[in-house]
Amino acid sequence: MCDLFGMSCNESDRATRSLPRFADSSAGNPHGWGIGWFEGNSAEVNRAPERADFSTFYEESTAMARSHTIVAHLRYSTVGKPCECNCHPFKWNHRGRDWLLAHNGHVGGTSPHPLAEGDTDSERIFIQIMKKVGEYQEGGRIRGQIPALKKAIRHIFDTYDTDINLNLLISDGHHLYVFHHYPGKPIYMLERSKQYGGAVLVSTVPLSDEGWVPLAPDRLLVINHGEIQLYTDPLI
Repeated sequence: MCDLFGMSCNESDRATRSLPRFADSSAGNPHGWGIGWFEGNSAEVNRAPERADFSTFYEESTAMARSHTIVAHLRYSTVGKPCECNCHPFKWNHRGRDWLLAHNGHVGGTSPHPLAEGDTDSERIFIQIMKKVGEYQEGGRIRGQIPALKKAIRHIFDTYDTDINLNLLISDGHHLYVFHHYPGKPIYMLERSKQYGGAVLVSTVPLSDEGWVPLAPDRLLVINHGEIQLYTDPLI
């Protein structure tokens, strides 16, 4: 089963302590890794279909990734063959800005999508989520990004009403959105104080002996540059 890591900071920073520890979970996730970060409106994504703990490229990417927001993923293949295009995070441009998504879980019943680069259920639902976000925001009224994303996630549950395990990290570079719906696979959160301000880390694997807190299911956590902005009521 895959693992997720995300970091949101008040200033651009690196995760040179957390990402090497995150790679320690690669023995159970041998089919790929990915690290995504933002430079302005563009997202940079390095990924490879190999174990992160054996990868020189992973080490190099850990040193390169410096941003307000970093998203990383370790892959255990369930849908889609082991190849680079099936490694997370996936990238999508919306309103002139790149977005990233990393998914842990499974959504049964998805169909191939013509805009998908690979053949995972994760990339397919990402495209559906971003399409729904766009439709909602362009619906003729003033509609914000957070309500759009909440509606898009509900759409996934309405469309695939059975066989859904959905842990999500989604980011537009400013906000890091975290959603947990996967019994037996928690997402943990840690708040840190830095000299420059706040930092928030989320991971499916606690990466230190600090006070990592498990997130409640079915709620959307919104983090903005190292500060918790919103923790919603359950969406489903």
